[in-house]
Amino acid sequence: MTLSIRDFLSDSDHTNVDHSQAFQDAWKALCGAKENEANSLVIHANETYTILPQLFQGPCVSRNLHIQIDGKIEAPTMVKGWGSKKSEYWLCFEKVTGLVLNGSGVLNTHGGNWWSSVEVYSRPEAVRFFACNDIIYNGITQMDSPKNHISVLNCVNATISNLRLIAPANSPNTDGIDICLSHNIHIFDSSIETGDDCVAINGSSYDINITRVACGPGHGISIGSLGKGGAMDTVQNVNVRDCTFSGTANGARIKTWPGTAVKVSDVTFKYFKGTCSGESDAIKLDCDKNVGCDNIVMEHINITSSSPKTLLHAFCQFAHVISRFVSIDIKCDAHDHKDPQPPSPFPALAPSTPYAKPPSPDAQPPTPIAQPPLFSFPFLYFD
Repeated sequence: MTLSIRDFLSDSDHTNVDHSQAFQDAWKALCGAKENEANSLVIHANETYTILPQLFQGPCVSRNLHIQIDGKIEAPTMVKGWGSKKSEYWLCFEKVTGLVLNGSGVLNTHGGNWWSSVEVYSRPEAVRFFACNDIIYNGITQMDSPKNHISVLNCVNATISNLRLIAPANSPNTDGIDICLSHNIHIFDSSIETGDDCVAINGSSYDINITRVACGPGHGISIGSLGKGGAMDTVQNVNVRDCTFSGTANGARIKTWPGTAVKVSDVTFKYFKGTCSGESDAIKLDCDKNVGCDNIVMEHINITSSSPKTLLHAFCQFAHVISRFVSIDIKCDAHDHKDPQPPSPFPALAPSTPYAKPPSPDAQPPTPIAQPPLFSFPFLYFD
């Protein structure tokens, strides 16, 4: 059985600019439904709703939930329209297992009014998945987040695909996808055009796969920053492949705060192509002096300058790097390992493969690995 958001609109909602209560009522019905009852909710293509920050909280009765967004959901256009209660997010799914969130619709957060008037740490994220397992997020367009567009925090087994994330090149701190305290995260076949990192992988994250992502404008694909405030951070087993860059400030980065105990290992950047602006290092591997980065593989990287008069550079320190067929010379410190293979013309990139379908919601997920403890995240507000 499929529910429609229209089933939860009261007579006054048809003229009301805030449809938050209808969405909460719909979530309550969906989350509380048994396996043989309604497990799907749809927002139709001709529908537009405005809602305030929403927490969609689990755990739910069913582990087979589906929300299809083919219409448009908007946040209030002005900052003051969000109300006096400050929030870290616009839409948050918390402690939900087995959710498929997909469709051809649009989520517009109207972040433009936030960028110039509210300090970054007081701006909300657009979409957050917190302590969720076995999530599929597919097909949606997100526009103009006040801060990062998607946050994957303390999650296991998430597939994010066929998304388009859009914000102006000069929009501050509008990361595409931020990952933290999570593992078995897959991002593929998506376009990310924002003012900051296209994807940022933060501490205590491992088994991350990023494939066929078109990045730009933005700051490239980054690991970090790690170790802020002296925190001990680890990132392991990251594979980034077949990605394209269009005028980005950077291509690939590893960022650590100096004087920290940060461990980054088993990271592969492979089959990159496109352009960087040259305003910053196209490749930056800035690793911790005390621990260093191990087994960093860079292979078939063909990035050129978007400006004919600007040369691209790489920065590398305290990393064990294996590089083959990289268009930008990477010189690292004593930890560096350069493959003895002589230079040769760039081979063709790996053949393009058809867009992979996300796994079936009915597929048996892998046995979850014990989650790391939750961290406390301070949040600052303006009065």
